[in-house]
Amino acid sequence: MNPLLSFPVFDDPATGVYFESPDGTTPERDRKGELAFRPVSFTPWPVEAGTPGERLRIDVGPASGTSPRTFIFDRRTDDSDIFKVTLPRPMGLVFEEDKAKGQVVVADFVEGSEAEKRNKVAKLNQSWRSVAQVGDVLRACTCTNLVYATRSLLGVKAPVRTIVVYGADNQKWPKVLAALKAGSRSDGEVTLVFERQRS
Repeated sequence: MNPLLSFPVFDDPATGVYFESPDGTTPERDRKGELAFRPVSFTPWPVEAGTPGERLRIDVGPASGTSPRTFIFDRRTDDSDIFKVTLPRPMGLVFEEDKAKGQVVVADFVEGSEAEKRNKVAKLNQSWRSVAQVGDVLRACTCTNLVYATRSLLGVKAPVRTIVVYGADNQKWPKVLAALKAGSRSDGEVTLVFERQRS
């Protein structure tokens, strides 16, 4: 905590987050004592302890060595499920914008892709939680970004190629598309967070 400031200050080196917590609020932490976040575009926003929502562990951090962190997603409807899928690049998913609802959805699969193969296997096994389906709403995805630590801005430390979670909620289609494309095979697999209506 900085004694010159009236609010507690938190610095999270793994995500580059630096923020003040208003008096009377406590940020949520996981079992390891690390901050939990709600992704908004490229920004991981710390949340107050006890914030409702689905908690998912997603690998983030320097591309040279990621570690799991907790991200929180609220359901848009009561009869839906939020889950994550991990796919190699290229993912083999076709996304489209649902302008009426202001969201991005899975529209199709690229023929012969890993996503299509997994979907076919899931149909046989009735194991839908582990694969994307047409109509799934994209809530977030991992992508590669250059993260500047506080000291980087002062010219002391170079930016780090980092895997981050991009929150797709209320974001414009071109920005979501750019985030889906941000990264290379050498950065590892992509984690996608979907919301699906229950049948």
